[in-house]
Amino acid sequence: MTINYIVEICIAIDIAILGIAYPIIVDKISNIGDRYKSNYLSVLFNKEIPQRPIILKFRKKRIELSIFQLALYVTIISFLFLIFPIQPLFGWDNFFINNSAKLLVFVLTVTLTILFFQWLNKVVLFNGKPTSLLSYVIKKYNSLKKESTDKPYFLKTINEFTFYAIDKQDEHLQETLLEFYYSEFSSIRKNHDKSKPLIYPADLYSMVHKLNVQLANSSNLKLPAIEHRAVSGWWLLGEDFEEIPISEETYNWLWRNLYVICDNEKFVKMYWSNAHQYLDFRLQPILENYDFESREVTNKEEVQKRIQQRRTFLEFHYALGGLLLYRNQYKTLKYILNYSQSLPPKFVLLPETMTEIFEWFEEFRNEFKNRQTPIDIKFYFPELDNLGNRRQVNYWICCYLTVLFLRQWTLNKYYTFQDFTALPNLPNNVVELNNWLATVSFFENCLNDVLSNKELINTLGYTEIIADKSDEIKNFPKILKEKIIDKIGQEKLNAPLSQEKIQNFENKSNEIITKAFESYDDIFIELDDKEKDDELKLSVTGGQTLMSKSAFTDNDIPHLNYDSIFASQVSQNSIKRFIPNSFLISRTRRYLLNKDNFLEGLNKLIGDKPDIVIVAVNAGYHLKEILKDYEAITKYIPSTEYRIQDIIYVLHKSDLPSIEHRDILEQEKTDSQLKLLNEDLKIYASVIDISNPENEKVKEKWDSKEFKDNSEIQVQITIAFLAIIYWRKERDIVQIGLSSEFKEQGIQSTLDEIKPFKKASKKDNEK
Repeated sequence: MTINYIVEICIAIDIAILGIAYPIIVDKISNIGDRYKSNYLSVLFNKEIPQRPIILKFRKKRIELSIFQLALYVTIISFLFLIFPIQPLFGWDNFFINNSAKLLVFVLTVTLTILFFQWLNKVVLFNGKPTSLLSYVIKKYNSLKKESTDKPYFLKTINEFTFYAIDKQDEHLQETLLEFYYSEFSSIRKNHDKSKPLIYPADLYSMVHKLNVQLANSSNLKLPAIEHRAVSGWWLLGEDFEEIPISEETYNWLWRNLYVICDNEKFVKMYWSNAHQYLDFRLQPILENYDFESREVTNKEEVQKRIQQRRTFLEFHYALGGLLLYRNQYKTLKYILNYSQSLPPKFVLLPETMTEIFEWFEEFRNEFKNRQTPIDIKFYFPELDNLGNRRQVNYWICCYLTVLFLRQWTLNKYYTFQDFTALPNLPNNVVELNNWLATVSFFENCLNDVLSNKELINTLGYTEIIADKSDEIKNFPKILKEKIIDKIGQEKLNAPLSQEKIQNFENKSNEIITKAFESYDDIFIELDDKEKDDELKLSVTGGQTLMSKSAFTDNDIPHLNYDSIFASQVSQNSIKRFIPNSFLISRTRRYLLNKDNFLEGLNKLIGDKPDIVIVAVNAGYHLKEILKDYEAITKYIPSTEYRIQDIIYVLHKSDLPSIEHRDILEQEKTDSQLKLLNEDLKIYASVIDISNPENEKVKEKWDSKEFKDNSEIQVQITIAFLAIIYWRKERDIVQIGLSSEFKEQGIQSTLDEIKPFKKASKKDNEK
């Protein structure tokens, strides 16, 4: 059996493929994607079997060939067996061995031909009808596994077909695209954990945004369904009734879309309609399930989550209203202010009462509200993204809420309980009331600005109602201010004292007063009653004053150091003043020396007396350097008396004073409602609300002109203690001052004037 003409036929086919068809098809391949302005369609084509790359490595070289190219090279190389015949090995002699070269060329040519026609079909498909190619790409996309790395490229390509359809107004692609995106978004939502906010793939967010940009800058007449789903938020908010929380990323992309289409009245209307339905049907308030046995709400967490979801959704749309007002889209505003899908009308995206309006006004006005992202960054406006203009975002949103305030006067009552223009319910927190007071002042400015915008008022149709209700509208802020001020006074008057803050005051007072006394422990000794000088007894006492009541109540303006400021004053003005001053009063001799003779005079005064002690008051650097030789017997004490500086008192140890902490009178404890804080030091404290009727007697003693003129509601705070300082009758206490050239201190003493200490008695030494 012989094989005739196989070589001629195969070579002719291979030459035709290589020389004629291949260059033409390669040219077509290079243009794949140009028609659709696609960057990813050529990537998908290179993943098809005839075009899929195969990587060959030879030593350090890396060669990348498509399957079709590899088949073409192998077929051409097989011609070498025809040109250089090789004798059969091992003496084999049969039909297949004898014709192996021809059969190899034949098989390779058939394989190449099959691959060629497959390749040709793919080229025709990728350069053919958009509908066929789109259907093919979607089919391949759906066949891929979720974790496949090729899946994003197919999605990007499908998105590019969507942009192409809008650009070329190709209505034949609309139905296929709508079916795909419905299936894709539904699948994502269906498989998502309903308890967590949903974040879509970035390519879907980007696709919807680019569609908004494309539609905002073109006239779309043939693809209304894609247009509606893109601009209305239908895809991102979901076409189903799955109760899935909206993620922060979705809100951000929705705002980007609205930022682009805010000047297009038709598109904003589409979005508002869909948002209205979403809030009304899919974000309905969750009713509380009350368990009468446990007397608790069993679904409290779900209720709170839904309240927060609704609040976030409303915040977003109040910001949208501010954006429309800023862009002068008054016709669009008129539409959304009157949009309803029910009778009687129900405006779910708009406030029903003045309470809601002013709560939101405070929310947007007060930039110090607790929020993760500032309003002006979260809801950026065109041309208002630099540092100097950022607060304008808050201003325009507040102006929109002011428009909603004017709208309340235009609403019709359908139920007897409705009162759209009643004063808002005020918060009970004094801090919030003060914030509202600032809010009303800002509201007045916004109201004047809105009322002066005649174009806005005329477009909204509010001219007549504003003229009729002019006095009520303009007096509303004034009346509200008065109500807020009255309530602040009542809240302050009736607010109970915080037991936690009183406890903090007591703990801090005890700590500060105790530390103040401890700083003088080294200078006190015990004295017999017979040795005490009855004519020289110095007392150190506490104090009593008035302080703002708000410092000791919750939910009010916080007061810095409320718990320590009075104790610090008592410590400075009483303990640290009078104890050092007692040395000044009890001294028996006084000298004034300079830095040159100070140490010599001190040596002469002390001599070799072993029982001497030096008490240095407010010693400066120079005095401390001088006293280094007497460091072992020197005791440093502080004083708040500004006149006492660089003074030492030299005395026998037995002449040091003693201190007695006496208990205060029972009547004083009763009158001031004192509580014992320290048993050893006999420290007492109290906080009394003198505005309470039962404390009328306490209030009467403060009924001076200064107190009556003070409108601040106050409490009486007391820190009570009684410390008696005793000195010996027979004492010798020498005061030596270090002279300074910067202040007048009198005439300096000479060394001859200094008389040394007498030797202490045996009795004193024993002490």
